[in-house]
Amino acid sequence: MNRLLAALLALGLPAFAIAAQAPPARPPIASKAELDRYLHDTPPGRSPLDALSPGGRKRFLAGLKFGERGLRGASLDDPGSELTHPQMVALYALFGLEAYAGKDDGLTPARQAQLHAERVAAARQRGCAPARCPESAIERGYDTFVTSGQGASLSDAQMDAQVQRAYDQAFGAYRTAAQLRQVDAPDLRLLHRATGTVTKQVRSAADFDQSRRVLAEMQRRGMADDKDYADLYDALVADRQFNAAAALRHAHPKMDTVPLPAYVPAGTLPAGQPTALGIDARAHTMRREPVDLDGPLRIVVIAGCHFSEDAARAIEGDAQLRPLFARHSTWLSNASSDLAAVPAWNRQFADLPMRVAWDEREWPMLDSWAMPTYYVFRNGRLAKKFSGWEGVDSLKRSLREAGALP
Repeated sequence: MNRLLAALLALGLPAFAIAAQAPPARPPIASKAELDRYLHDTPPGRSPLDALSPGGRKRFLAGLKFGERGLRGASLDDPGSELTHPQMVALYALFGLEAYAGKDDGLTPARQAQLHAERVAAARQRGCAPARCPESAIERGYDTFVTSGQGASLSDAQMDAQVQRAYDQAFGAYRTAAQLRQVDAPDLRLLHRATGTVTKQVRSAADFDQSRRVLAEMQRRGMADDKDYADLYDALVADRQFNAAAALRHAHPKMDTVPLPAYVPAGTLPAGQPTALGIDARAHTMRREPVDLDGPLRIVVIAGCHFSEDAARAIEGDAQLRPLFARHSTWLSNASSDLAAVPAWNRQFADLPMRVAWDEREWPMLDSWAMPTYYVFRNGRLAKKFSGWEGVDSLKRSLREAGALP
């Protein structure tokens, strides 16, 4: 639904207790017609899709986007929240996405069994079988929330506002501790996922408060483990509440996060200039630095996905592009980006170091943080914007149109 979805391949990209299945020895599903045929021909209980809950399966299938070259987009949030690693591999293999199942992704069997038991208990309370219970009001709201803004041509600021409205409309009745105590466990987990998304993206004080209330209720019931605090931690880092993030990490050390670099406070910053975090891996420090866009030529590249890595690799290998970008470009990721990933990028692309926007609101001249997007500025004015990675020839053509190449 937005830049903080678990995976959007276009940008870069169950019976809960069933045994994990090996990836199928079949070509990847590459079209809606092939998917429909697979769903029709595969008996119940024989597909990796069956490892998802009914709602998770529905949302995963609805999020698949096919293009001329096969699958071009998918939300991997439900699989990541419901499946073990082997089950994720088996599911993604249906679409040729095995590489997207990171070695540390997936639930432990014990955690998955806990979630399954919660669903069984909730279904018993509602008087229905787990696989046949109609969606609750919260799950219907969650379905709407995760698709808010899809297909709309919105700026990131407009998208943030849309996401906040969608959250408030779907979950505004669950804002107090007393209201949260009435929510069953599966719905509370969905509410936790939605709250994590809106808090990381919008980062309002009200959303931070709601995130803490939801986690407190999960903790009261014995539902929460340290990893459930990861979204709140990420949101605190993105909001530059570094001390609060460090305290949360200390309280929940099994979040699998790495210590933040020490923040070195900036001196006086030039008025009116956007800023970004620069990370010194050797000193293990980070500083807020101004970014000057007023020179004769500046190229800002929104980066961080594997397509932008392909672009950076090609640029560094091209005799014409390498000196141009080394001298005139700023490679930038959004404020919610994983700071721990920046040193690895900078080691790989020494001439194209990555910085992280301090706050996207300082960058109103950038209307999209999709990756990769290129903004070419001439004397402080935007000369051209273009997106995607289609090879060196296409990049050079766009740069010539912007007057950045002869």
